[in-house]
Amino acid sequence: MDKFINHIIHGDCLEVMPQILDKSIDMILTDPPYPREYQYTYKYLADECPRIMKDGASLIMLVGHYAIPDICEIFKDKLKYRWMFCMNQFDGIHPRMAMGIEIMWKPCLWYVKKAYPQGRGFIRDGFIVQGNSGQKKELHKWEQDLSWANFFIEKLTNKTDIILDPFSGSGTTAIACINTNRNYICIEKELKYVELSRKRVAEHTKQIPLFKEAM
Repeated sequence: MDKFINHIIHGDCLEVMPQILDKSIDMILTDPPYPREYQYTYKYLADECPRIMKDGASLIMLVGHYAIPDICEIFKDKLKYRWMFCMNQFDGIHPRMAMGIEIMWKPCLWYVKKAYPQGRGFIRDGFIVQGNSGQKKELHKWEQDLSWANFFIEKLTNKTDIILDPFSGSGTTAIACINTNRNYICIEKELKYVELSRKRVAEHTKQIPLFKEAM
């Protein structure tokens, strides 16, 4: 397990996640690919996440609007559905669907294992994206802005918690964890993005004092 902490791991999450210990993860924060051909990834998450999540841990997933009914059915009886968040992207440019819809926001589904801990106060069910990385997508074709990861990590976890991102992409979750003094496990299948993420993390850590990592 220690070999994974604070590392960008090159591999398929279907092969790496079985190596993660039971009840060891405080939050899973991820943005799986949206096209229908990748919907099998949600089925895998529904099967594997309950095993590795601690009791009370959260799973946050960005999802495509069209897929919400299917994903909710996939996770039925696997984890407890808690809420849906609105990631507000009203400013800037927006994709337009052939069905005649201009997409102004993205849904984030929130699941928990067993009961969410009491006494954590209130969390708003919407937030405004602060930057434009998610629209420019200069690092990854499905890149999201750092502010989306910061929002959930700061609201739903504590310092030194372990955050897992099974679809790490350009490493945004890792950067957010470093900024907020959390530990991360990031898994990415494509080598070019693994190398990009590792370089990004290395450059970022030169600019701020590194927290004491549990490695």
